Amino acid sequence: MKKFLRILAISIVLIVLAFYFLAIPKFVSLITDYDRYTFEYVTSNPEMVENYGIGSNRNPADYGFPNYEEIDYETLTDGLALNGWYVPASKEGIKQTLMINHGRTSNRLKTMKYLALVKEQGLDSLYNIFIPDLRNSGKSEEAKTALGYEFAEDIVGSMKMLNERFEQTDFVLYGFSMGAMSSAIAVNRPDLVQFQKDNGLKVHKLILDSPLSNVKETSRLAGKEMGIPDFIFNLAWGSFDNEVDDWSDKMKFSYLLSNNKLPTLILYSDSDAMTPAPILEEEIEGEMNVYPVLFKDCDHVQIYTRPEYKERYTSRVNMFLRSNDL
Repeated sequence: MKKFLRILAISIVLIVLAFYFLAIPKFVSLITDYDRYTFEYVTSNPEMVENYGIGSNRNPADYGFPNYEEIDYETLTDGLALNGWYVPASKEGIKQTLMINHGRTSNRLKTMKYLALVKEQGLDSLYNIFIPDLRNSGKSEEAKTALGYEFAEDIVGSMKMLNERFEQTDFVLYGFSMGAMSSAIAVNRPDLVQFQKDNGLKVHKLILDSPLSNVKETSRLAGKEMGIPDFIFNLAWGSFDNEVDDWSDKMKFSYLLSNNKLPTLILYSDSDAMTPAPILEEEIEGEMNVYPVLFKDCDHVQIYTRPEYKERYTSRVNMFLRSNDL
């Protein structure tokens, strides 16, 4: 009996060790690691081109902005190579930039179609436009991400570059999915906020489309759909929390949008499976600085591409960007 118990105890210890050193890191890697979507990967896949809604367009010139610049620069803290498009305003002396930030498993090809909205509404007379490839995306360097935590560093790094090269000081952040979470983190994470203050940089508004609104609850829901028990998720989440400097509990809109009460336009769908509406609605309930606009039966980050919603979407974004001009 004692021999059996000893063997059982050793077996349990080995299973626990295997779980801790193999299963948990594997689950964390599902959160932090994903394939880098290059331009070539997207443009060689007709299904992805259709999903991106770009047709034969490949750069800002195809949307009526031939004077764009493609810029190489670096991340704010870790020296990774980034790349983006800068479209100067149609008027000289404009010091404000609309930065359009893509999400996870994406790149700037997916967000460049919003240049059509900018052109149609004449918003280039009010804003310069910058569309980056954040880390692990497009033409930027391969790297791990953490559901928006590092993307936020890249957004602020983009602001730094735009200030140094083009004397830009004022910004509106227009983010999609994880890029929306990143945009909200960028104006709340203490080190990034201090950097902006020290360098005279200011974000005035947020536009968040199909946003990831609570990283923990959205990940927990995805884990349940994969059959991952809560106790395993909680252990893995503790490891992830270490990777984001114990900040994961603040990666939710109920904190981010109330801590820094910027005017925030949110565009979302009730049928978005990737960033569920009930989680978002609970996160923004009662926030007076948040202006939610609900669309019916749209897939994730596909509202603008729906013909029946394009005019309403465009009108809301145009009105928000023109209200109380900077």
